[in-house]
Amino acid sequence: MKCPSCLEPLTQAPAECPRCGLTLQRLDEKFGAIPRQSPFLTDQTGRLGSTADRIRKHLRSFHGSFPQCFFSVLLTSGVADSISEYTFWLANRGRFGKLEAVGSANFDLLLGIDVGRKTAALVVGYGLEAYLSERDLERALAGASAAFWAGDYASGIFLCVDLVSERMKTIVKELEQKPAVSAEDVK
Repeated sequence: MKCPSCLEPLTQAPAECPRCGLTLQRLDEKFGAIPRQSPFLTDQTGRLGSTADRIRKHLRSFHGSFPQCFFSVLLTSGVADSISEYTFWLANRGRFGKLEAVGSANFDLLLGIDVGRKTAALVVGYGLEAYLSERDLERALAGASAAFWAGDYASGIFLCVDLVSERMKTIVKELEQKPAVSAEDVK
């Protein structure tokens, strides 16, 4: 995990970033009330038009493959000076998936896209951080960046979701191939 403000690598979820002092309370003051959003896709910009239903279907399919995870997408335009901070704040305050999915039980993902500033951020729940690395998230965003930059947000979203999905399938296969540890082995 990295601090969404100063990008300091963090080994845990501290109450305050040791480098810049960022806290969720400061982000609450900065962003105010949590905006209304949908579980899978919120398009505050209206740019997705008729492709919105296809994207929702794709996100539901991701959830079908990984039922413990909700992958949500938010398109906004210039609501924050930092889409990373805004996406981090919204992921921690917004409750896109299950209400009980907090802390290490949160396996959700949130892709925030600021169409005005042509920036994006991808945030995972704390439970998923043990499996998806910062590098995995960066690769997914990099794979979608050309489409986002060109204004083809639908294609970029599909690419980002597919890249994360492929990485998660690989992780699942790796975990399945690991030998099981029995109670006798631990003693």
